[in-house]
Amino acid sequence: MHAIQSMIGSVAKGLGIIRILDLGCGDGFICQELSRRADVQLVDGVDVNLTEQEVGELQRKNDKVTYYNAYRALPPGHYNLVLLLDVLEHVQEDNRFLAEVVDRYLERGGNLIVTVPAFPGLYSRHDAYLAHYRRYGRKQLVQLVRDSNLFCIRSGYLFLSLLPIRFAEVLRERITDRGKERIRGIGGWTSGKSLTLVAAAILRCENRLSLFLNSLGVRIPGLTTWVVCKKPA
Repeated sequence: MHAIQSMIGSVAKGLGIIRILDLGCGDGFICQELSRRADVQLVDGVDVNLTEQEVGELQRKNDKVTYYNAYRALPPGHYNLVLLLDVLEHVQEDNRFLAEVVDRYLERGGNLIVTVPAFPGLYSRHDAYLAHYRRYGRKQLVQLVRDSNLFCIRSGYLFLSLLPIRFAEVLRERITDRGKERIRGIGGWTSGKSLTLVAAAILRCENRLSLFLNSLGVRIPGLTTWVVCKKPA
């Protein structure tokens, strides 16, 4: 969450009062956190996997956030910040989907933030299990947003320490595990609360370091790649 806040902070001054659309909002955690920012006027979250009951339950938590489970209910051209956080890898025609999002919902001069799983060579059964069509190279992601007539402001990586872990898992899968149905990684994390808090703190610290070095022009590879971009005014 700190990483997303940092990315938003890098463009917030130019946006003024922020109207956020979080596509693929899941359980609404990010929507709730962003709604606490003083410069945020509203947050709309949409996730087609939410039931009507879940939408109602989420809606009661915060009147500054509105939830939807269908795109047709969203007001067009209403947002100056759109988030696509771990969404594009789930979309078969990612280029068409991104272009439609930019055209329909992002106002001119607005910003869009995208995160996706990095390095196509690390695609594994874990990705297939999560219904990922692909993983992305950073330059591939930058080109994708440029093809949607967006200007790339910054790009980089997150989750450095998870990269060698995933590499080792993929290597083992290809050498010794072929044909076995075991899912590892974050989705298979089963450690207790204390270890979970420690791991989360480590990831926050390393993401702060990655973003700081990125601001100096130094990119450290990680398991997630991201881009902050802008729609021409």
